[in-house]
Amino acid sequence: MNRKLVALSLAAAGVLFAASVDARTFKVQPEYHNPTEVSFTSKASVVRLVGRTSKVEGFSEIDINNPSKSPKGEISVDLTTLDTGIALRNEHMIDLIEGKKYPKATFKVKSIKAPKLVANEGVEGSATGDFNLHGVTKTITVPISLQYLPEEDPNYRAGDWVGFSSNFKIKLSDYGIPLPKPMFGIKVADELSIQIDGMAKGI
Repeated sequence: MNRKLVALSLAAAGVLFAASVDARTFKVQPEYHNPTEVSFTSKASVVRLVGRTSKVEGFSEIDINNPSKSPKGEISVDLTTLDTGIALRNEHMIDLIEGKKYPKATFKVKSIKAPKLVANEGVEGSATGDFNLHGVTKTITVPISLQYLPEEDPNYRAGDWVGFSSNFKIKLSDYGIPLPKPMFGIKVADELSIQIDGMAKGI
C-alpha cells in the first residue's frame, strides 16, 4: 500500500473516530419539570378525540455542535395506554387505530437537519426517518424543535438534557387504518395529528 493511500485511510479513520467521540447518547427519561408526552388528535364532524400517553421510550445520538451528524435515534409509543379522559372514549380512540393489534408506533431517525445547539436556546430543524404505525412503515420528514439544557443546578435538574418536540399530520388511509362508518351524521376525518414533547438525558 503506497504512502498516500495509507495517509488517506488514517485520515478517514480519524474523521470517523472524531464523529463517534463528539456524539453523545441521550435517552428519553422521566423529568419532573417537563414530562414526556405524545398526543394523537382525531377530528370528526362534531367531536374532537385527543388521546395522550406518557409511555414513551427512545434515544438519540446527538452531536451538540452539529446535530446533522447524528444519524441514530428511535422513539416508541405505547398506543394501548392512550387516555382521552373518559374510559369509553379511550376504547374508541384505541379501536380507531387498532392499537390492541398494533400496540406500538415507532419513528426511527435516518437523518437530522438542525443548527448547533446552544445552551438553553431552542433551535428549529427537521428529522427524516421511518414511521411505523398499524404495521405499515413510511419514510417521512417532520419538523423538530431542540433545546440543549446542560446541568446548572443538580438539585433542580441533574445531568445534561435535550428537550425535543414535533407536531405533524398523517393520513390514516396511508397506514391501512380503516375509517369507521359514519354514525348519526358523525364522520371521522382521515387526518391524524401527532404532537410529541419530551426530554432525553445524556447517559
